Order: sequence, then C-alpha cells, then structure tokens
Amino acid sequence: MRLRWLLTLIRLKLGMMARRPFLIAFCLIMPVLMSLLAGSTLTRNDLSSVRGAYVDHAKNEFSEELVELLATSGLHWSEITEEESERAVATGAVDGVVLIPAHYGDKNVTDQDIEEPVVATYLPGKNAIASDLVIESFLISALALTRETILIDDLLTMADGTVSRGEMVARLHQSTDEARAAGASLKLDIHNLPPDQRAPIVHIPDFAVEILFLSIFSLLGSLMMADAATQQRLRSIDGGPLRDYVSSLIALAVAGVIQLSLMVGLTRLIIPGVNRPNGYWLVMAVFLLLMLAFGQLVSLMPSEQRFVPASLLLFLSALIGGTFIKLPSVVIERVGQYTPHGWAFARLSGMSTTLPLAAVAGIGFGLLILSYILQTHSHRLTK
Repeated sequence: MRLRWLLTLIRLKLGMMARRPFLIAFCLIMPVLMSLLAGSTLTRNDLSSVRGAYVDHAKNEFSEELVELLATSGLHWSEITEEESERAVATGAVDGVVLIPAHYGDKNVTDQDIEEPVVATYLPGKNAIASDLVIESFLISALALTRETILIDDLLTMADGTVSRGEMVARLHQSTDEARAAGASLKLDIHNLPPDQRAPIVHIPDFAVEILFLSIFSLLGSLMMADAATQQRLRSIDGGPLRDYVSSLIALAVAGVIQLSLMVGLTRLIIPGVNRPNGYWLVMAVFLLLMLAFGQLVSLMPSEQRFVPASLLLFLSALIGGTFIKLPSVVIERVGQYTPHGWAFARLSGMSTTLPLAAVAGIGFGLLILSYILQTHSHRLTK
C-alpha cells in the first residue's frame, strides 16, 4: 500500500513537470545550440579530422623516423607527390603540406645554400586554425627527433666507440619506455609567440554545457514541486512528510536522468564520434545529487522570494566552476573545484580534486537529510 502511494505521488509529480513543455524543450535545445556556438559540434573541430600531408624527397632513415612520429600525433597524415601538393591545398583536401627536402637530416651536407639540414618547406591550407595544428604537429615531431639525434650523438661520444649507433638507439628507447611507465612526462612551454598566434580559441566542452543545464533543470524542477499548499495537504496525513519528500526526490532524479540522457543522445546524434570522459555518468550522478539537495534547501524559502537568490547562487557556482565561461585550470584547481559545478568540471577534465567522489556523494546525502529535517520543522510548511 505504501509503495502504491509512493508510485502514485511520483507519477503526479512527473506530471507536474510534463505540463511545462517549454521548460523541457529549453533544457534540451539550448545545450545543443550552445555547443554549436562554441564550435564543439563542428566536424572540422575533431583533431582526427585535421588532415596534413607530406612530400618526402629525402627517403632516408631520418625522414622515415619523422613520418613515424607524425603518424602518432593524432592528426591524419598522408603522403602525396609535390605535383599534387598545391592542388590539394587549393581545393581544401588537406590543411597543410610539409615538403621534406632531399638533404633532410643529412649532417654531411656541405652545400653553402643549405644552412640547416633539418629545415623543411610548409604550404599552409585555407583553414588557419587547422593549418596551425598541422605545422605545430610537424614542428613538435621534428624537434623531438632532432633532440633525440643530438642526445644519441653525445652518448656515442661518451661510449668512445664501444657501442654501435643502432644499439644506442635501442637502449635509449628502452630507457624512455621504462621512464614513461614510471610516470615521467615532458612538459613543453612555448614563450614569446608573435601576437597573431596568441588569439584564444573559445571551446566549451560538451560536458560543461551538460553540467550547466542539468543544474538549471534540477533547480527549476525543484521549484515547481515546492508548492507550499500541496506540501501542507500531503504532510497533514500519516507519513505524509516523508512520502512527499521521497517522491519529490525520486521524480526529480528520474527527470534529471532522462534530461541528461537526451542531451547526450542529441549531441551524439550530431557528432557520432564524440566520447565522454571516463566516469562521466558516475560524476554526473553525484552532481545531480548535489543539485537535488540545493533545490530542497531553496524550497525552504517563501515562493515569492526564492527564485532570485537561487538563480544568483546557481550562476555564481557555474561561473566560478568554469561551466559558464572557460577559466584557466589554475582557477578551477584553487577555487572552482569547491563549487558543485567546478567539482564536476574538474573531475571530468581529469584534474585532481581535494574531495573524492565518495566524499562529495556523502555531503550530498547529508544535505538531503538536513533539508528534510529543516522542512519538517518549517513553520511555513507545517502550519
């Protein structure tokens, strides 16, 4: 009998939300539109869709190693002929072409017209951002290969001819793999870039938009169900307060999961290749728990006074948490992660957070219990 009562209340509360289709449409359509404006739903914004090409005139060991590095860069690289290069750039088939000269990597070059044996020619494509990614990929690969060659030469000098070059290369690669497995990483900082290369690219991750609109949907849903007159009638019967509270939470949780699933589904429909970070659903579930607790605490305020302060608090949390506008990671790590939005954003972005997932979930459940206790003692709801 109690279960039937609970299911009936859940159905009625979901019906209250369904009577406002504009709200549902707003929280489903706006995230997709924001993703479009941010550029995250553009096909060309996918790194694997950036196409680079190279013309290898050298065909030596050095250029072959360079090509192997390019293949692991995450961009789509292909080999073409020099006759095809200009046409490929002009038609937009590729975003940039690297012309590797015949003397590339040859340290025995004595031609006075050749100042540096590791200099190549670059033909930029029409898309400036994609073209920059192509040349950056090449420069990083070339730099890594050049530094490795210099290091091997120094090691061979120290070995005094007791080790062959091939054996030294194998030893270096083995040591590198062992260091990487132990957690070593290389951070490359590039300073003093020309002003025209400092223009920021605005990008809001899909999960940031979903965090923002899940919180908006949860808050508005909580306010819709927090009708004082209805709550007073339900709480006048035996066991009414607990039934009303639990049914509201379950209805809001179900609606939140449906809304989140639809947002993710619509985004994947537009971009089939989009993937969510590891642990996405678990982090979003804990975030939804925090938003439900926030909504229940807000419902303690009189209906005519709660919307403005609740919206302001939600806006501040989203702003400081980096889900409204993109903030530097240092701001998220030092300040933003201590807001609900910032914590979820940091977890999904791969940043370390002071509070682990289990602790935040515990805080959410604690706030829900506190909210229930406060509601049962609220004069406005029990009078």
